[in-house]
Amino acid sequence: MSVTVQQRSGQCKVAILGRLDRQEDRNVVLDLLRANPEQALELSFYDADLLCVELLCAMADRLNGGGKLKIVAYHALLAHGLTRLNLPARLVSGQTAPADARPNPRALALAGSAQSLECILYIVEWLPMSEMAVFVAQHVQENQVNLLDQLLKSRTGYSVEMPQHMAPVKPGTIYVAPPGHHMRVGHGYVYLTRDRQIQFARPSIDVLFESLAGEYGAEAMAVLLCGFGQDGTDGCAALRAAGACVIIQDGGECAPARVMPDAARNAGHYDYLMKLPAIASVAAAAAAGAGAQPEGELLELFLAALVSHYGYDFRNYQRDSLKRRIRNLMGQFHMGGFADFQRAVLSDVALFERLCAELPVGVTSFFRHPEQLKLLREEILPYLSSFPLIKLWSAGCSSGEEAYSLAIVLDELGLLDRSHLFATDFNPYLLAQGSSALFPAQALDANRANYLGSGGKRLFDAYLSRNGRFLQADDHLRQRILFYRHSLTDEGIFNEFQLVVCRNVLIYFDTELQRQVLRRFAQSLHAEGFLVLGPQDGLNRLALDMGFELYRSGSHIYRVGRSAAS
Repeated sequence: MSVTVQQRSGQCKVAILGRLDRQEDRNVVLDLLRANPEQALELSFYDADLLCVELLCAMADRLNGGGKLKIVAYHALLAHGLTRLNLPARLVSGQTAPADARPNPRALALAGSAQSLECILYIVEWLPMSEMAVFVAQHVQENQVNLLDQLLKSRTGYSVEMPQHMAPVKPGTIYVAPPGHHMRVGHGYVYLTRDRQIQFARPSIDVLFESLAGEYGAEAMAVLLCGFGQDGTDGCAALRAAGACVIIQDGGECAPARVMPDAARNAGHYDYLMKLPAIASVAAAAAAGAGAQPEGELLELFLAALVSHYGYDFRNYQRDSLKRRIRNLMGQFHMGGFADFQRAVLSDVALFERLCAELPVGVTSFFRHPEQLKLLREEILPYLSSFPLIKLWSAGCSSGEEAYSLAIVLDELGLLDRSHLFATDFNPYLLAQGSSALFPAQALDANRANYLGSGGKRLFDAYLSRNGRFLQADDHLRQRILFYRHSLTDEGIFNEFQLVVCRNVLIYFDTELQRQVLRRFAQSLHAEGFLVLGPQDGLNRLALDMGFELYRSGSHIYRVGRSAAS
């Protein structure tokens, strides 16, 4: 972490490297923000994706006081967060296409030794039909019958050959190196030789990769899979030098046969280190061509790749919503093809985080659906006040407006100090926004109206003060809300609650996942508890079928019936 300050001609330019985690570094920036407002101050954040509340407030104070301030963000999430709070920021990188846009490959190579057979079959099975030629080299005993070509024929519609010497390369064909022969490609033909073993292997992966580098250059894609030895390391270097795309399988999937991918990884001649689902997804998208879009099997493979690569599961989200948001992000980054987008997301954590911010629709506001909150205020929370400790869960809380709305209602009923209010979301970026207690001020009039519509007894502004740029929630509210990362799609229950509120989240799930999440809610609720769903979720019939009991017609508030948790 470093903060570099340059004073020149009445201007102060500050370059900030790192995430600004240390207080002493933050103090340097804070002192500059609070110094001479007449001096032009430019802050460039090269690595930070989030800033602490103290810095954000200091920026707002300088701008509100007429001070000169320019903010430059090199991280898309930081620029998005600053703009959300009406703090003008210029995004330098992140809105242009990543540098990894590549030509559509005309050749794909798959190579490995021990434990690579199932990997090869898996990748090939998911390849869409295309004009791409596929070359396969696997280490086998020379006196052993290699049935790989027969196995591949049962898995794919591609033509599969164990070629003869000087066989012409045909599009849409898979060529399997015969045992005991090196396989080279050149001038449109496959060459087989009985030259000496390379790296104790024949066929040699290095030989195949080096020939593809010369024949196809940047129009080749090569995948090095599980195995022993160091064969393939030099070939990866040759392919990289020729501009080809080189992918190495994550050795963690290969143990104990991880020596080969680890050796190539240590040499550094590769573009991507991926697990098998991600490799299959990227290879399939490349085969589909430059204009491939997030549709059908390509989309399903990509979603499986995200699970294996990042641990986030979007597979139960409605497909139309997913496709629309992925295309939107592709458009923002000027990516015409799904293959380039996949490689970028699977290799760039920042871009993946941006995708996470796009996928769950964070449509939220204070006191949204005030008629439900009025019912909570007048009937349900007074009923729950008999509990010595009231535990509430705002599930899928997005950036926290709903959780703060609940906290305000609890405070006005005198229940906040004996309540535990949990606010969860799977997106850490949104959780950070909620825990900051800073919110956009653009919808202030609507928030005030919703507060009054919910039966509010005071003024909305008594809880969220406006500093000229954004709203800041009262510290007493912020301290009573516990923000945690939790995924409704793949994580279980974590407490027993008297009230669970999950509004306008389940609408984006498919029916099976909706059923699964409702079952978890039922298991999380106290026998005297309540579940609040969103009016737009359209789940009344499903909830009733699962044994929930409607509290009042049209309320979308439910009690747990005897069969709901079973």
